Amino acid sequence: MKKLLLLSILSIFLCVGNLHAQEDNLFYGFDNSFENLSNPDSISLFTGAFVFARIGGENYAGARFQPELNLGKVGVGFDLPIYFNIESGELYSDEFKNGAGILRLISYVRYGRKKKDPVFIKVGQLRGESLGYGSLLNNYNNSPSFEKRKVGVSYDFRIKKVVGIEGLYSDFNLESFNLFAIRPYVRPFGASGIPVLKTLDFGFSYISDKDRTNRFGDDTGKNEFLSDGMKAYGFDMGITFINSNFINLTGYTHFSKLAKIKSDSLARYHQAIPPAQGYGAGKGMGIGVNANMNVVGNFFRLNSRIERLWYTDNYLPQFFDAHYEINKDAKIAALGDAKNKQGIYGSLTASLMDKVLVGGNLLLPDNVSEETPATMQLNLKTKDLFDKIIIEGYYTKANLVDFGDAFEFDDNSLALIRFAYKISPIIATGIDYKWTWNKQDDGSFKADNSVMPYVALRFQF
Repeated sequence: MKKLLLLSILSIFLCVGNLHAQEDNLFYGFDNSFENLSNPDSISLFTGAFVFARIGGENYAGARFQPELNLGKVGVGFDLPIYFNIESGELYSDEFKNGAGILRLISYVRYGRKKKDPVFIKVGQLRGESLGYGSLLNNYNNSPSFEKRKVGVSYDFRIKKVVGIEGLYSDFNLESFNLFAIRPYVRPFGASGIPVLKTLDFGFSYISDKDRTNRFGDDTGKNEFLSDGMKAYGFDMGITFINSNFINLTGYTHFSKLAKIKSDSLARYHQAIPPAQGYGAGKGMGIGVNANMNVVGNFFRLNSRIERLWYTDNYLPQFFDAHYEINKDAKIAALGDAKNKQGIYGSLTASLMDKVLVGGNLLLPDNVSEETPATMQLNLKTKDLFDKIIIEGYYTKANLVDFGDAFEFDDNSLALIRFAYKISPIIATGIDYKWTWNKQDDGSFKADNSVMPYVALRFQF
C-alpha cells in the first residue's frame, strides 16, 4: 500500500480560459448533461504539486507535474512524477513498472467529444465509460489505483448520421488481450430529417476479456477465472420522443447475455464452495426512459433516468462497472450465486443556476442480498457558488447489502472530497480527502485513505 503522509504541499495552477482544476475528473459517473458547469474538455491547465511523502515505508521528496492542453476538439494531458528517496537519492520509478510502463506519463490524448462530434477518440486513463445504453458496461473505470493507472482507448465514430461504431480497449499491456468492447450501431432514418423517427437507433454489443496480466494488487498472481476468457453480448435500441428547449425525452430497451465462462479453476471453486454447482450463461433485459429538463431555464435543470430490469440466474446487470478491475475473480465467482431477479436502475442529477451540480445513481434489485447486492454513487460539484469556497466530491459503494452500511468506507468504496478556500483572487488553500486503493508498506494493495493539504497560486489569462 502507498500511504501518503504529506508534510507540506505547494500546488501551482495556471489555467488558460475558464479557470477550474480538473485534476481528478471527479464526475466520471455523471451523464455530462450540463456542459456549462466546468466542462473539462474546454479548458487548458498546468498543475504542479511539490510534496514530501512516505511510500512503501520510504521517505520521498519531489514534484508531480500535470499539464493539460485543450484546444478545440484536441486535448492532451500528461502526468510526470519526479520523486527522490531522501535517504538514497534514488528516483522513484514504481509507477512505471509492469503494464503500460512509461506510457503512464500520458494521462490522455483526446480528439472530439463523445456523442456530440462525428469522430471521438481518447487514449489514456478511462473513467465513467459506458457502451450503448449501459446494460453490460456502465460507469467503467480502467484504473482503480492511481499508482498503477492503465492506458486504454475509448472511441465513437459516426458516418453521415446513419451508421457508427463505439467501443473501448482497457489496457495496452502486451502480456494479454484485455477487456475489449465494441458496439456497431445504425440509425436507419438518421439522414431523413423525419422528426422522432430520425433518432431511432439499433446497436449490437460484444465484450470479451482475456486478461492474463497480474491480478490487481498482486504482482505474482493472475486472474484465475479468466484463463479461457469471458464473453458478453447485447442488443439495444432507442428513440428520442421529444427534443425541445424544455425537455429531451428518450426511451430505450436492451437485451444482454453473459456467456458461460469455461474455466477449470472456476468449476473447481463452485464444487468446493457450497452450494456445489457449475453455472451457465446469464441473461438480462430492461426498458427505460431518460429525460433532460430545463425546469426554469438555466436556473434549475434536471437529468433523470429510470429503468426496469429483469435477469436470470448467473447474471448481474452492468457487470463491467467502476469496481470490475479491482477484483475480476470475485465478480466472476459471484455470478455462480446470482439468482433470477428483478430490479430498478435510477439516476438523478440536478443543476442549480449552473453553479451547483448534485446527484447520484442507484442499482437496486427488488430483493437485495449478498447474491444480488446494490450499487450506489453520489456526486457533488460547485462552481463560483460562494465567493471564496470550492466544494467537490464523489462517493461510490458496490456490493451493498445493508443500507445501514452505505457510508461505511471499506474495500467496496471509492471516494474523493475536495474543499478549498480562496484567500485572495490568486491564492487558495484547501484539502483533498481520498479513499481509494493504495500501495501498503509490504507491497500489497488495499482500500485506504489519504489526506492532501495544499496551498495554490492561481492565475487566469
